[in-house]
Amino acid sequence: MLRTVLAKNLAGWEVMEIFANRVNEADRVFMEFVGMISDVLDDDDAPEALRHQVLQLAVVFTCSISQLSPGAYFLRRDLFPCIAKVITSPDTQRFTFEALLLLSILANFHKSDAAKLNPYLQRIRDTQDTELMRKICWATGFALDAAVKAYQEISDDSIPTFAKSVGALFTSLLPDRTLAMQPLDPPREFLKTQPIEATVSLLPVFEFLFFNPLFPQVLVDMIPKPSDSKKSALVPPLAYNIISLSSYVLTHASSPASPRMLAYANLALNTLLVMSENAHIMSVFCKPVSSKEAVRLCRQRLPLLPVPSPTRAPICALLDCCVLWLRHNLHKRLEVYTFTTCIWTCHRIIWYLQKARMRLEYDWLELWKAIVDLLGFLSGKLDSLVTTGGIERLVQESVRLLDLALRRADLFLPTPTAVHEFIYEVVRSSAVIRKQTLLLQSLGQPTSVDRGASLRSDSVSKALSRVLSTAAYYEEKLASADTRSAKDAFRIVSKDIEQNGLHSAHDADDTDPPKHAEDVVSFIRVACADGLALMT
Repeated sequence: MLRTVLAKNLAGWEVMEIFANRVNEADRVFMEFVGMISDVLDDDDAPEALRHQVLQLAVVFTCSISQLSPGAYFLRRDLFPCIAKVITSPDTQRFTFEALLLLSILANFHKSDAAKLNPYLQRIRDTQDTELMRKICWATGFALDAAVKAYQEISDDSIPTFAKSVGALFTSLLPDRTLAMQPLDPPREFLKTQPIEATVSLLPVFEFLFFNPLFPQVLVDMIPKPSDSKKSALVPPLAYNIISLSSYVLTHASSPASPRMLAYANLALNTLLVMSENAHIMSVFCKPVSSKEAVRLCRQRLPLLPVPSPTRAPICALLDCCVLWLRHNLHKRLEVYTFTTCIWTCHRIIWYLQKARMRLEYDWLELWKAIVDLLGFLSGKLDSLVTTGGIERLVQESVRLLDLALRRADLFLPTPTAVHEFIYEVVRSSAVIRKQTLLLQSLGQPTSVDRGASLRSDSVSKALSRVLSTAAYYEEKLASADTRSAKDAFRIVSKDIEQNGLHSAHDADDTDPPKHAEDVVSFIRVACADGLALMT
């Protein structure tokens, strides 16, 4: 009945009038309601079934109310202790998923304008209960694993083994083509229900990663060490499941182009950005893993990513997620902010690698091509793009990323060949990069009084000049050598670098870049809708 009444798109005062009979009785009635929820959830002697029903009642009410005024009554009495008790108690820990959902909805109540008044946000920031955090990782790990499997059930994208390849060959020879292998690109209608509603559990993970300084430590501590992996766990560790699920969400985000799917893509990329901005997570992610712990990524759309090494560092999978987003979401209705978040993530990873003097074995050429394709798309389709603004910032951050990579290429790229390939890609794409000068001029606002924007523009102009100077230097070398093929051009560029070093070796700024991760306030509408769907 509660769900039916609250589904009528009522105003806040109408909800108060219906449930309290009169608005002036609302304080008493709703505080008794919140008190009842708190008392039952906190009562160890209450039957488990009753505590579960009351928890589900609270979830249905808060998801239905969303940002309406009656939700403020849950801020007057702090339910965090009893929610944490449900999660950590052996008798009720199987209800962790619903308890986390309730906590996330409460923490997001009018977060943008009343964050300081929200006790749940403060509790998430301040808690040092590592047992609570481990239970959160355990429960959300299962939920996100189910979300990954839901994508894989639509289309088997596992990397072919020898046996599977031979089986596929025989199948293809059968006259009955209905047994043939599924196409790589799943039909769009199959993706309309993805990701499944359980993916909403990524929201509390993001909240703890973003607000709580201890949670990242707990997250990576739950990754089994190679010496501990005598038997396989039921599901991969949460940190790997986040990356795996993100790869599927980001690959298919704009296939049906639904606001819900794009909201999950934005949440996923912001989660990856928060992880990339955490030094402890990065230090763990940059270490190679055993083949049993390899992060499985989406391989359901062409062009496919290169087949990864089974022991490569997890940070490579995180970079692959960014490549997948850049590849598969270049549309006229461009999600500019999410693209900018993606570029920030790549920038942060490369900055960490070069600062740590860590040469990462990775298919870097895939990333360089994806960034150049983005810049080419922006300069070629600007007049037809449908956006809410932010193109100038996206171009600026992409140029900054290329500049950082050029200046510090010899510090993070694994081999001389990888450096040569990068420089050659910049030279090959010099026409696209030059167009960014005109693009930034057309998008710029010289009359702007925003000092930060002005300083950023000056910095980007210098960065773009450095990139173009590098490209022009090697273009001049190629012109004087009278090259006849791409192979000749690559050989000449490689030889010059080996003899003279990188022309892009400019003075580098070693100051830490600013953190760009932001709270995902706008996701609450999707969270409430999916939370209600899960309670049916």
